[in-house]
Amino acid sequence: MIFAPTYEGDDDYRLSVVPNIQIAYGERFFASVQGGVGYRVVNQPSLRMGPMLKVQFPRQDDGDQPLAITGDDSSDLVGLGDVDASAELGGFVEYDIGTVTLGLEARQAVTGHKGFVADLSARWSGRTQVLGKNAFWSAGPRARIVDDNYNAAYFGVTPTQSLASGLGSYQARGGIHSYGVSMNLVIPLTSDRRWVAVLIGGYDRLEGDAAASPLVQQRGDANQASAGLFVSRQF
Repeated sequence: MIFAPTYEGDDDYRLSVVPNIQIAYGERFFASVQGGVGYRVVNQPSLRMGPMLKVQFPRQDDGDQPLAITGDDSSDLVGLGDVDASAELGGFVEYDIGTVTLGLEARQAVTGHKGFVADLSARWSGRTQVLGKNAFWSAGPRARIVDDNYNAAYFGVTPTQSLASGLGSYQARGGIHSYGVSMNLVIPLTSDRRWVAVLIGGYDRLEGDAAASPLVQQRGDANQASAGLFVSRQF
């Protein structure tokens, strides 16, 4: 389950049920709903890199969210048109410096928003005891950079959309999209660690043209928070 804004930039929140089955094959292949699908072509103790695929859920202008279990459908997006599910292809690099992992993901969407997305992060990690079990935690800052296509899809308002939505026309350009912090806590539920509970939390502040969009200024909020709890099985 995840508690998050009903759409990126909204000030209303909904609780949704999101499946999060994690699949790992050896030490190189990984797949999950949240982390995407990837393969570690380079898999050294302190350096990992390779190709990846992530899928972003569609955004529908009627506010419908099939996975939502609380809250009403938002009417904020009516007239702005749907943004189809986005398949983002790219690559990732992770580099460890002691207990800190520096990360970079760069992805280009071939469907949906058809934009470019770069995610940068620094995560501190460690171990702690939770309910008598050895749990793993990580936390740190993150930032996102996007191109014109991404911001135009989610935060731009064309003249036609302006007439249909009541928002003023707006041409959204790319740049620094957001910055914030994230954390997660992984608690093994079985001795073989195939079943785990994952708690996540985060806060992001929209920046640039995303934050200045009339959608955010008039109907939403540049401050975005989220929290979630998942139970996952590794195969």
